[in-house]
Amino acid sequence: MVLPPSINATFLVVLIAPLIIGLLVGILIRSAIRIGIVLALLILLLIGLGIVTPDQVLKPLLALIESGSHLTAKVDEIAGYLPYSSATFLIGLVIGFLRA
Repeated sequence: MVLPPSINATFLVVLIAPLIIGLLVGILIRSAIRIGIVLALLILLLIGLGIVTPDQVLKPLLALIESGSHLTAKVDEIAGYLPYSSATFLIGLVIGFLRA
């Protein structure tokens, strides 16, 4: 016999907390993508106008990518805190990404 879950404070927190975290992460991802697109367009405009050369842009980016390999352990640790296996987190992530 399957009983429906009792609606108490603990159940609501367990249900709503991943949803809110998912909303915030979705908004953060969408904002990061927007900022990345704006920066890419700005760099292309500056290259097109001849203010900077592609080499001046690529060298710092390559240095950043090379130094970023040291941060993968920290990123894995932070990602371990996200409840990405929760359906409510995924729902919140999609809503935050599409509606922000």
